[in-house]
This record gives sequence, structure tokens and C-alpha cells, in this order.
Amino acid sequence: LTPEQAKKLAAEFPGVWVVIDPSTTYMRRSLPLNGLNSLDAETATALAAYSEGPLLLDGLTTLDAATAKTLAQLKNEALSLNGLTTLDAATAKTLSEFKGETLSLNGLTTLDAATAKTLSEFKGCRLYLNGLTALDAATAKTLAEFKGSRLSLGGLTRLDVGIAKRLAEFKGEQLLLNGLTKLDADTATALAEFKGSRLELNGLTALDAATTKALAEFKGSALWLNGLTTLDAATATALAEFKGQQLCLKRLTMLDAATAKALAEFKGNYLHLNGVTKLDVDIAKILAEFKGNALELNGLTALDAATAKMIAEFKGNALELSGLTTLDAATAKALAAFKGNYLHLDGVTKLDVDIAKMIAEFKGSALWLNGLTALDAATATALAEFKGNYLHLNRLTTLDAATSKMLAKFKGSRLYLNGLTAIDAVLMPLSTDKKVN
Repeated sequence: LTPEQAKKLAAEFPGVWVVIDPSTTYMRRSLPLNGLNSLDAETATALAAYSEGPLLLDGLTTLDAATAKTLAQLKNEALSLNGLTTLDAATAKTLSEFKGETLSLNGLTTLDAATAKTLSEFKGCRLYLNGLTALDAATAKTLAEFKGSRLSLGGLTRLDVGIAKRLAEFKGEQLLLNGLTKLDADTATALAEFKGSRLELNGLTALDAATTKALAEFKGSALWLNGLTTLDAATATALAEFKGQQLCLKRLTMLDAATAKALAEFKGNYLHLNGVTKLDVDIAKILAEFKGNALELNGLTALDAATAKMIAEFKGNALELSGLTTLDAATAKALAAFKGNYLHLDGVTKLDVDIAKMIAEFKGSALWLNGLTALDAATATALAEFKGNYLHLNRLTTLDAATSKMLAKFKGSRLYLNGLTAIDAVLMPLSTDKKVN
């Protein structure tokens, strides 16, 4: 890439959507230049003017001090240099002066205490070092001194108690150890001392009751265990003792009655069970007893009317069923009876008029139908009858005049149409309405 080409990219490139954080599928418009395997200071200076979003340079395997200094002047939120496998203290010091929020160095496989100390001085929010496969005590202690909110060390597959204690001293909000595949009770006890809000251990595929009981002592608000695919009743009972607000078990594929009953006893507000692919009436009845605010079952791809009626008895505020791709009349009617405020059906890709009328009967505040990519005027007329405040239709990419006119009759506070890529004269009355996004 020449400096002239870099200047043109920095000034004119609109950005493409890229997943920045795989753990949350967080996306941003970015300038991905991961094919570059070398970069000089002059070209880096030109790229540093890019302000639309993160700059991704994961193809660089080496970085000299002058180029690093230039990249540190980048004026956007994230700098990704995941191709670097080694880093000396001087270059690390320069990179730590980056003023953005996220510094990603996932290619580093080793780190000495001196370089770790320099990186820990990064003033941003998020530091990603997911390539490190081992840490000594001194390096762990130094990394724990990072003053940001998130420290991610997803390359560690095992931790001894001493290293766990060091890492638990991190004063930020989120400690991500998603590479751990095994955990014993003593190490779990050490990690549970972490004083932040979220502990992520998504690499664990199994937990015994003793280790789970130790983890449940974590005093933060969110415990993520999204690697677990099965859970027995004893372990589920121990997990339900977690006193935080959010319990994430997004890869559990099956629930028996005893396990479901134990999880429904969780006293927090958010229960994430997005891996469950099948649900019968009996399990639905048990889960509907969960007393929290939100129940996520986005892994369900089909739901019969009887089961839908039972899960709609959930007394919380939000029911997420965005794995469903189709709805029949009876199931739609059952789900529309949900008494909460938020109903998520983002997986539904088609709605006929009759089904749309039934879904529009939902009495809550917000209805998510972001899976719809096309809409005719008759179906739009039916959806516009929804009496809530927020209607989300963000995957519609085009609207004809008749459909636009019908959607404009929606009386709620906000209509979301963020998938539209162009507005022509026919749609201008809709696009200038202050309640339309």
C-alpha cells in the first residue's frame, strides 16, 4: 500500500461491518487491511487519519518503533495487530500510548514481565492478549494492574491456583478466560475472588458440583459459562446459587426436567439458554416459573402452539425466541399473549397477513422482527396495527411506496428501518418522520 493510496482510503473508505468482539458478536464499521504484511511509517501516518472505525492490521508480523509510534496516533476506537508474535518493551510502550478503547494483540504467544508492565499502562478500556498460552506469577501480577475495564486472556487452557489469585486481583469490570478447558474447585475459589462485574469461562465443557459451588461464590453480576453443553441437576442447583444478575449458558443443548427446575430457581434477572434446540410442554412450564426479567431461548427453531402457550406464561419482561424461522397461526396467537414488554422474533423471515395480524396483537412495548427482508403492503398494514412503542424491522433493505405508506400509519414512538440503504422521493415522507430510524 502506498502512502497516496492510504490517504485515499483514510479519507473516503466508508467502512465494512466486521465482528470486533466474537464473545458478543459486537460489530463496527472498520478498515480491514489484514493482507498487509509490511507497513512503513509514512503509510501508517496516512492510515492513522482514518476515523470511521477500527483499523485491522492483523497481517503485520513485525513492527518497528517509528511505525508503532505513528499507529498509536490513530483517532478511532480500536487497533488490531493480531499478527505480531513478539513484542519488545520499547514497541509495547509506544503502542500503549494509543488513545483508543481497544488494543488487540492476540498473536503474542509469550510475554515477559517488563513488556507486560508496559502494556498494562495502556489507558484504553479493553486489552486482548488471547494468544498467550502460559503466564508466570510476575507477568500475571503485572497484567492484573491494567486499569481498563476488560482483560482477555483466552489462550490460557489451564490455570494453577497461584496464577488464578494474581489474575483475580484485576480491578477492571470483565475478566475473560475463555480458553480454560478444565477447572478444579481450588482454582475456581481463587477466581471467584475477582471483584469485577463479569467473569467469562466459556471454554469449560464440563463442571462438577464442587467446582460449580465454588464459582457460584463470585460476587459479580454476570457469570458466563457458554461452553457447557450438558448439565446435571446437582451442578445446575449449585449454579442457581449464584447471586448475580446474569447467568449465561448459551450452549446447553438439552434440558431434562430436574435440570430445568434447578435453573429456574436462579434468583437473578437474566437467564440465557440459547443452545436449547427443543422444548416440550413440560420443560416450558418449568422454565416459565423463572422469576427473573429476561429469558433467552434463541436456539429454538420450531415451537408448537401448546409449548408456545406455556412459555408465554413467563412473567418476566423479555422473552427472546429469535431462532424461530416460521410461525403458524396457533403459535403466533399463543406468543402474542405474552404479558411482558419485549418479544424478540428476529429469526422469522416471512409473515403472511393473517400471522402478522396475530403477532400485532402483542400488548407489550417492543416487537422485534428483524429477520424480515421483504414486506408487502397488506402485511405492513397488519404490523402497523401493533399498539406498542417500538417496532423493529431492520433487515428490510427496500420499500415500495404502498408499503411505506402503510408502515407510516404505525402509531408507536419509534419505527426502526436501519437496513434501508437508500431513500428515494417516494419514501421521503416516511424518512423525515422523527419517529423513524
